[in-house]
Amino acid sequence: MEKIQLFLLILQVIIALVMIVTILLQKTGGDSLGGIGGGNGGLGSGISARASANAITKFTIFLVALFMLNSLILARISAKPSDVSKLQIDKIIEQEKSQENKALIPPVE
Repeated sequence: MEKIQLFLLILQVIIALVMIVTILLQKTGGDSLGGIGGGNGGLGSGISARASANAITKFTIFLVALFMLNSLILARISAKPSDVSKLQIDKIIEQEKSQENKALIPPVE
């Protein structure tokens, strides 16, 4: 289970980084990554600016949905107690009950 959790955590970081880049690519101002390549076309000069914006927007929405789904799965995995810890808790509860039972029984003389 820990291997799956580690994989999903690494995937979460990768999704976050790609999402940051795609969000920065969406802006058309000179302070964003959309202006790389010079001119109005930038890197996507082969297709129109509107089609490029729509594709990047759809890809960003897909990444956001994937990020949220991955977050929910990670939360579910983290909230689930492992079998080992459950057994340890059961042992402690049994020990406490046995000590309480011993304390309730009066000593025989």
